[in-house]
Amino acid sequence: MLILHTGALGDFVLAWPLVLALGRLHPQSRIIVVTHASKGALAEAALRVESADIEQGWAGLFAADVPLGERAAKFVEGAHAIYSFAGGGEDVIRGKAPHAQVTALRTIPPDGWDRHASEWLLEQLGPQPAVRTAVEQILRSVATRGVGTGRSHDGDVVVHPGSGSRQKCWPVERFVQLIERLRQGRRDVRVLLGEVELEQFSPADVEALEKAGAVLRRPRNYVELLNELRSAGQLIANDSGPAHLGGIIGVPTLALFGPTDPAVWRPLGPHVQTLRHEPLEKLAMTKVAAAAKTLAGAG
Repeated sequence: MLILHTGALGDFVLAWPLVLALGRLHPQSRIIVVTHASKGALAEAALRVESADIEQGWAGLFAADVPLGERAAKFVEGAHAIYSFAGGGEDVIRGKAPHAQVTALRTIPPDGWDRHASEWLLEQLGPQPAVRTAVEQILRSVATRGVGTGRSHDGDVVVHPGSGSRQKCWPVERFVQLIERLRQGRRDVRVLLGEVELEQFSPADVEALEKAGAVLRRPRNYVELLNELRSAGQLIANDSGPAHLGGIIGVPTLALFGPTDPAVWRPLGPHVQTLRHEPLEKLAMTKVAAAAKTLAGAG
C-alpha cells in the first residue's frame, strides 16, 4: 500500500493515523510512505513502516508523459491501494496504476470548516467505512496515549521558537524572556533551531537565546528532531511541525497560535494545550509562563 505525501511536517504528522490504521487493517501488506527522504526516515523511525524518496523516480506518477523510475514502477505495479495527499494528478495515478484502488485526499479543509483537520480526513474516508473506523480508533488511541516511541518523561523543557511562517512566530525576545523565567525556576531549557530558524533568525537572535541560559541544538533532519523531542519533559513551540511531532509522541506540548485556528490545527496528542492571541506578537510572556506551569503540573 502506497501513501503519497508532499506536504510539510505538520500536515504529514496529521496523516499518521491513516498510516497506522492501514497497517492495522492490512498486517500482511507492506505499508510504504512515498515522501521526501527526511520525512520518510522519520516515518520509518516512528511508525515502523517503509519509505521511498519521492524525488527518486516518482515524477512520472504525476505527469502522464514522464516515465516512472524502475524502483517506483515496481512499487506501483505491486500496489493494491494508493492514498495520495499530493494535491492533484489522480487521473494520472489511476492511469499508471489501473489495478490499484486510488484514494485522493486533501490536507486542507474547505473554507468554513470549524472542526479539527482529523475530522476532515475522516469525512473524506466516508466511502471506505472500514478504513474510516480504523482511523477513528487510532485517533482515540493517540488522544489517550500518543504514538509510542520509547521516550523519556523526565527531561528538560524544549523550546522551538520558529515556524514556516513569520506570522506564526512569537517574537524571539519573548522566548528569551520565557527562557529566563524558566531558568529562574530551576528548569533546564533546550532550544531547537532547524534550517528555517537558522535562515530567519539573526546572529543576535541566536546569541540572545543562548545567553538566556538555554542549550542550543541544531537537528539536521527529522529523525534527529524526533530524538531531541523523545527526551523532552515539555515542549513550548509555535504552531509548527515540531509542535505536531512533539504532541503526537506524547510530550506535554504548549502550542502558541496566532493567525491559524487551533480548533482546526491543534496538534494531536494526549497532553496538548494551545494558547491563541492575535496578533501573536502581543501575547504576554507571563501568560505563556503560566500556561507552561499549568501544563507541567498536569503532566
